[in-house]
Amino acid sequence: MDAGRRARDEWLALRCQAADPGAFEALIADFERPLFFYLLQLVGTQDQALDLLQETWIRSFKTFRKLKDPGAVRAWLYTLAHGLAVDHVRRDQVRFRAEERFVDGLETNLAADLSSLSAAEIRSALAQLSAEHREVLVLHFLEDFRITEIANILGCPPGTVKSRIYHAKAQVRQILERGEYGTE
Repeated sequence: MDAGRRARDEWLALRCQAADPGAFEALIADFERPLFFYLLQLVGTQDQALDLLQETWIRSFKTFRKLKDPGAVRAWLYTLAHGLAVDHVRRDQVRFRAEERFVDGLETNLAADLSSLSAAEIRSALAQLSAEHREVLVLHFLEDFRITEIANILGCPPGTVKSRIYHAKAQVRQILERGEYGTE
């Protein structure tokens, strides 16, 4: 990095540490776009990158006085952003694996519940679901699409598909337990 850029960064960091009005806004103006681009490359979606960018600014604002070398503010901000992104990716992976195991177990149970019903009874139970819950069940169980394929079809993240499947199956199970299905 050139000396002029480093001097400007250090000046902004010192202003922030001194709680100079407008300093933090100036820092955000300088770093928002490059940090957003960096986070976008790490997490892959704009929404997640924006959430992490916001968290980066919150964390930096709360801990700015702890910055020992104001000349290293750029590296410090990227370190904060990186740590938040890594934590986010790890949480997503853990949640993904847990959801996979849970969904796999529920699929067997739901298939057994539905096997004793007629096609008309299944249609009646499905008709009681919201459109978004009905569509994921139809795509997954009747059309035999995988989670990632459904996500592509619907234009949403795989985690959203899994969540919808989970909630749809819970609703179907409640409908079946209450006996609120039957021929139309």
